[in-house]
Amino acid sequence: MADEVPETEIPGTQRKKHRHDLGHEDHGPKIAEGTTRAIQTLLGLWIALTLALVVYVLVDGSRPRSIVPETTPTSSTNTLR
Repeated sequence: MADEVPETEIPGTQRKKHRHDLGHEDHGPKIAEGTTRAIQTLLGLWIALTLALVVYVLVDGSRPRSIVPETTPTSSTNTLR
């Protein structure tokens, strides 16, 4: 069983090591690293702002409303003397 060679490999050639065996990270090319970081930052900001909005709506919705109706200006305040 140990001598069996998969069909994708050519017998007699040196076997390629996986990137983890060579000490490399499995996160794609270096060019994509900055883009990935920016996307993670934007998603984190979006989540934080959404949670802040939910908390604001819950606090605003649970706040007691004023029973006294707001006063509207009467016509007597707009008269000329």
